[in-house]
Amino acid sequence: MSARLSGLPDEWASLDWQPTGIGAALLSWQGASHESWRATTAAGVGVIGKAPRPHAAASAAAVARAAASRAGVGPRMLVVDAASGISVEEALGPDWRVATGLRLQAPGAVAAVAAARRAFRESGADLPPRDLGAEAQAMIDGFAAAGAELPLTIAPLAVVLPRVRAAVAGGPAPMPCWLSSEMSDIQLGPDGAVLLTGGTTAGLADPLADVGSLLTELAPTVLPAEEAFEIIWGSPHAGALARARLWGVIVDLWVLLRAMQAHALDPESEVGYPGYLMFRTWHAEYPVLTGEIDALIMRAEEGWE
Repeated sequence: MSARLSGLPDEWASLDWQPTGIGAALLSWQGASHESWRATTAAGVGVIGKAPRPHAAASAAAVARAAASRAGVGPRMLVVDAASGISVEEALGPDWRVATGLRLQAPGAVAAVAAARRAFRESGADLPPRDLGAEAQAMIDGFAAAGAELPLTIAPLAVVLPRVRAAVAGGPAPMPCWLSSEMSDIQLGPDGAVLLTGGTTAGLADPLADVGSLLTELAPTVLPAEEAFEIIWGSPHAGALARARLWGVIVDLWVLLRAMQAHALDPESEVGYPGYLMFRTWHAEYPVLTGEIDALIMRAEEGWE
């Protein structure tokens, strides 16, 4: 058993914990934010223990997962240690699958994911505030503070970030948001059920940031942005769609910067980095390099209602 789980209550610490490995998160620093172990209780129930990796130690992910569980959109939580971020949850059965672009093209799948994220936003969860735009700017400022040049892949995004943040300022009142742009945080079950896992980015935020983080994964490969937005937000609105897409740019940039930060903390990790960097860079820079970002900023002035 890992020493990371030794602080659990005796009934849990004494289980035969075996590492699950990173698995599908090999290309995702964000998806590899936790170490995980699997065990079986005396009653024959499969459970998973999670502990945050160093680059995610300050997250409130365990608290967010507990809130998702209470809202009926997360696995059943059995132990939550908010101070350490360590948790134990009931393992999902063999009928559950990690979401992929192909799986989300099944009829009703996107609507089910949208409903799960909406339920979390309406959960009233007590979470810390999150402004991924401010966090991205702080990480960019960290390069200058360290006397380092911004990577060429990040520089165009860093230039436009202040304008994008200004365009989405003054949005809807903050509410509990999952904020994840990772398909690996979505589990698809039998009969169209959806559960949310992970929770690393969750916090009180502009709900359009939550919608925008989903759009980064869904559009354009699963659905066009306009169709996906109407399903997730519940109604069409050009200004709100523009704001959500701008938040998507912020989220992609934030994930890029967090991946770089995680790589610097653990450069020898088995987690893949170059492939993930390439994917996120392409997604984040597209509206900037094509000039579409200017039109989105203008449309964002139409508000969200």
